[in-house]
Amino acid sequence: MDTDYDAIVIGGGSAGLSFARHAAGHGRKIALIERDKLGGTCVNRGCVPKKMLWTVADSLHRGTGLTRAGLLGPTPQVDMPRLCAARAAKLEDIRQSYRDKLHEAGVTLIEETAELTAPGEVTIQGQRLRAPRIVLATGGHPIKPDMPGAELACDSDEVLNWTELPRAMAIIGGGYIGCEMAAIHAAMGVRVTLVTDTERVLTEFSEKAALVGQANMQAQGIRIVTSCTPEAVRRGDDGLELVLDADSVLSVDKVVAATGRAPNLEALGDLKARVALTEKGVIRIDERFETSLPGLHAVGDCADRLPLTPVASSDGETLALQLFGDYRSPVDLRHVATSAYVLPPVAEVGQPSKEDIFEENTLSPLSAALRSDAAQDYWGLGGSEAAVTSVSLVAEGAHEAIGWAAQMLLHRPDRATIRRALGVHPSTSEEAMG
Repeated sequence: MDTDYDAIVIGGGSAGLSFARHAAGHGRKIALIERDKLGGTCVNRGCVPKKMLWTVADSLHRGTGLTRAGLLGPTPQVDMPRLCAARAAKLEDIRQSYRDKLHEAGVTLIEETAELTAPGEVTIQGQRLRAPRIVLATGGHPIKPDMPGAELACDSDEVLNWTELPRAMAIIGGGYIGCEMAAIHAAMGVRVTLVTDTERVLTEFSEKAALVGQANMQAQGIRIVTSCTPEAVRRGDDGLELVLDADSVLSVDKVVAATGRAPNLEALGDLKARVALTEKGVIRIDERFETSLPGLHAVGDCADRLPLTPVASSDGETLALQLFGDYRSPVDLRHVATSAYVLPPVAEVGQPSKEDIFEENTLSPLSAALRSDAAQDYWGLGGSEAAVTSVSLVAEGAHEAIGWAAQMLLHRPDRATIRRALGVHPSTSEEAMG
């Protein structure tokens, strides 16, 4: 094994893979070290398996509404073994494609556990590798609440690997991960109760969009308990019990903790004390993704950026350009589109607040005339008539449309200009554009 490189990246998720391939593309000698499976959280425990489950859930959700209205026959059942097999095959294909791309780029892939033992030095099973630039792309992991019996709860990683569906489940946490798990499993026939310590769910999104999303979840049959901090998880006579308070106990088959994530910092070893963290516990970085330890950079979920795959991939490429190509500034996080895969999706770009929204509407889509549990749609524009700076959407296809809205907002259009583009009829986008 070679021991000297231009850069060593620890972590083979979206950020690390992007950095390694682009840095190697500039003719640099790069090593990528991954202790687990290539692809990181997104491919193995996040976006990809979640989206595959959501695809099934979305189809079931639409069909169920038509079935209850008497327009379709019985709702089909999920064939979990076949779904799990399809998921496993897809994930392996993606991992192999990453392996092939690294090989084509000339990146040295090392599948071991690494530890930073000195500035510019990484140790693997006693062997020392050196580079003037070390890049941490170690990602993060789900954390469980500090309560008795928390070890009995599943985390989001485990949920995405279930091979059987429970009859009933309770989810702790009303962020987008908890809400996605709730919507997906409710559509697949599970009785779902979601418990959050906040006054509403989807606090990552603007208030009105989140409230419409919450109402849609409740119309789907999900029980939502707000402003409640569960006290314990314990074994019951037939499954688990989630203790809400002295008078309220939920009896379920599974409890899922969707209560946040923390960065993986084990690779820092004894140097962790020399690396500054933010109040959130992630690594503090500057505009060049450099940490408080010179020569050590951080990208992806372990760094102080949005923990989203497109951001991680973009930041990895940007860092490679900064170190070995032409300087490029990091993407402005205001231009990052986000979506919660509930049913229908909630999506936003521009980081709108309640005060920013100057025009909005909640409406019933045409499908409401046919489905007994039809969701409400919503759109909102933020900024001003002179310069639209944010878009909020709740509608079928919102997760696709919001990316195009992000492109539009780069040019800060005025409201009159937006009205000159005509949408498809009938659609929610038509309402927002008109």
